[in-house]
Amino acid sequence: MVVAAPKKVGRVDNPQPGNAPTPVAPARPAINPADIPGWQTPSTKALEGAAQAKLPLVIYFPGEGDTDASWYGKDLVELAKNNAVFIRIPLNMDREKAVYENESPIPVSKLLSENPSRDYGVAPGKPLVLVADSWGNEYFRLTKPPAATELKAYITKVGDKVESAAKKLQKNLDAAKAAMDKGDKSGALKAMLKNFKEDVVGMNQQEETVRLYHSLMDGVRTEAAELAGKGAESEKALKALKAAYRGTDAAKDIDAALQKIKG
Repeated sequence: MVVAAPKKVGRVDNPQPGNAPTPVAPARPAINPADIPGWQTPSTKALEGAAQAKLPLVIYFPGEGDTDASWYGKDLVELAKNNAVFIRIPLNMDREKAVYENESPIPVSKLLSENPSRDYGVAPGKPLVLVADSWGNEYFRLTKPPAATELKAYITKVGDKVESAAKKLQKNLDAAKAAMDKGDKSGALKAMLKNFKEDVVGMNQQEETVRLYHSLMDGVRTEAAELAGKGAESEKALKALKAAYRGTDAAKDIDAALQKIKG
């Protein structure tokens, strides 16, 4: 009787079809819908509601693959009800510049733009949480969703940040008004641009600065039109006006006046 040699047991380099285990995706945690914060979408209505209630904003940019289970909990729900307006921005990987660039020095809302992810400088596919005032002006940037206790600590600090920003804006606004009263348009413009470079929107001091700026621009446009009516002899004065108001909302009007006298 011949006994067969035992089979050697070792690594199988090329497993046969049908022998490999079927991959199983990791199970997502089951969450109670009541533990999901009341997320809002970026809208004028959401911002107006936050402003009326004097509530800061928590702006959440989910990372690629994030779900409701990525950031939730009863404590977050309570914060969304009582301490802040929670806004979630849909994932957007596009970082191309806007088709129509804002040519005015007046800052505009990042939150209400066509692409908040781009305008707030969010890394593509990475989660980010911003704690902002009710107009969407950013004060704290968190590169991962924080625990509710940590988030609440940031929320409570927003009021002081807003007060500090308001004082800075008011100082520049007062300087602009004083310069206008003295007829110093150049000095007034300089003070206004300081406020615009703070890149904040919605605050009363900034809104008043915008109104003062538009009044100045209207005066510059009137001056440019009057100079254009005098013909070629006003070319030098118009060029000086152009240099003084380069990059402002009246720049195109000054250019048009120059083109008019050149024929």
